[in-house]
Amino acid sequence: MPRASLKQRKDGRYCAKYKGKQFLGSTQSEAYAKRDAYKKQIEAGLRAEMEGIGLLQYATSWVHVYKHHVTDRTFGDYVRYLNAFVNAVGDKRISDIVPSDIQKAYNGLSGYSYSYISTYTQLVNGMFSAAVADRIILSNPCLSVKTPKANAGSHRAIEEWERQLILQSAHRFTPAVLTMLFAGLRRGEVLALNVGRDVDFKNMTITVSEAVRFDNNIPIISDPKTEAGKRTIPLLDILADVLQPIQGLVAPSASGTLMSESAVKKAWKSYVIHLETLLNSDIKRWYGNRKGQGEAWLQDHPWQKIDLRTHDLRHSYCTMLYDSGIDIKTAMKWMGHADQTMTLRIYTHLTSEKEAASANKLRSKVNQKIRASMQKSMQNPISA
Repeated sequence: MPRASLKQRKDGRYCAKYKGKQFLGSTQSEAYAKRDAYKKQIEAGLRAEMEGIGLLQYATSWVHVYKHHVTDRTFGDYVRYLNAFVNAVGDKRISDIVPSDIQKAYNGLSGYSYSYISTYTQLVNGMFSAAVADRIILSNPCLSVKTPKANAGSHRAIEEWERQLILQSAHRFTPAVLTMLFAGLRRGEVLALNVGRDVDFKNMTITVSEAVRFDNNIPIISDPKTEAGKRTIPLLDILADVLQPIQGLVAPSASGTLMSESAVKKAWKSYVIHLETLLNSDIKRWYGNRKGQGEAWLQDHPWQKIDLRTHDLRHSYCTMLYDSGIDIKTAMKWMGHADQTMTLRIYTHLTSEKEAASANKLRSKVNQKIRASMQKSMQNPISA
């Protein structure tokens, strides 16, 4: 039976109707195609009342339902990731989003860190998986999308000469640095650490229960990054000796309170300069504030710089656990990782490095034996 002819509206479009819904098209065929596609979706089990829901509306609902258990800080991070995704894709209907939309958003992540890309893509994939389960879409458009390569391994373990400089340092930020290095605390966690409350010298443990985050430079006490961030860590003797004389905060401000974000940055910059002074056995002298004067002094006094970040200290702690033969589940617990992904990535990288070093060692040994054997043969040729 032929389809009924649709009447053209004043705006030039045609309208096909189905159960109170209107489907507009520039031609009759287009209007009917939209209606028929909708009918197939309903027949496939999609929820009619959710058909027109927008991406932003669903993302807002999803993050509150599925991520309500995380800390305020982590929840805020998740909201920022999802807002960035909505801005990249556009606030279109979630049912209209196709893999190319996702790929376009992912392509914009090029150059970001492994952690950022991993969290971003996991959130997006989780949201669309939930939309499938909620019968809003038939399939997850993320499944055929290629995840961009990340700047993995941007953090590093410090070298032995750097460790020795840190152990020699006598700076007001040294206790905080040693706590990150020998207990693996994040920067926010060490800023909130109170020795009298959190360090048990009898049982030789450190309990992490709080962290500091910043809001417009103002320090705010919050929960650690994840629930797994609340943990108890073995207190090493070398760190106990440093923390024993301290009664309150490990890294207090000049007034003894929590440090502001700008104060932390200044303290870290001052600490790195302190290490450079130890390394160069000299104090950097500018003899004035003019740029030319500083450059002239450096020409006569080569200055070895130190490229060190606070998270490198935490990465070094994880490396120390690996070198000590600590199993991955224990390392994950002491590092405060929510799952094994990050710990496993570091452990796998270190295993690869160790295998490469072993292969080079084997290659060197075999080459030495072959060369020695050849030299001996040349000195004592076999008689005919």
